[in-house]
Amino acid sequence: MTLDAKITNLLQRIVVEHDWKFAIGVRIRFNNPSLLYQTYPQEWQDYYTKNALVMVDPTVRWGLQNTGYCTWSSLAKEDSEGVFAAAAKFGLNYGFAVSEGSPMDRSMGFFARSSGEFSESEMQEGDSLVKELHNLTDGFENWDPDDVAAARAIKL
Repeated sequence: MTLDAKITNLLQRIVVEHDWKFAIGVRIRFNNPSLLYQTYPQEWQDYYTKNALVMVDPTVRWGLQNTGYCTWSSLAKEDSEGVFAAAAKFGLNYGFAVSEGSPMDRSMGFFARSSGEFSESEMQEGDSLVKELHNLTDGFENWDPDDVAAARAIKL
């Protein structure tokens, strides 16, 4: 199975089995993901980008400083700019963040939904997915350009 097929299978599992929306940045270097996969509503993506929320998002800050996973509600006190309230306007009421890898080579996932807090087992599943993607993309900087293009072209 090709690398892009393996990545697609991992991501599709979440799309098919859950009501989760997500953004997953794989192999983040110099604040830029090598691969980025999103199922967040396009309106939220546009709003988030237009308002440069990545600069004030408590989940991003947490993910750059920690590994493992945590809920949005546990970071609510750190959300001085109202990122979570803004997300809720787009149906993203509950969420959790995942961070894996070394400080210079991080992969992070941000999962959300409207229906309620995530269970411990759901967060473990999200954490496992991000770990799998991180491990699957080991050596990304040495991948063949065709493999890089195929992995970047994955649409969900």
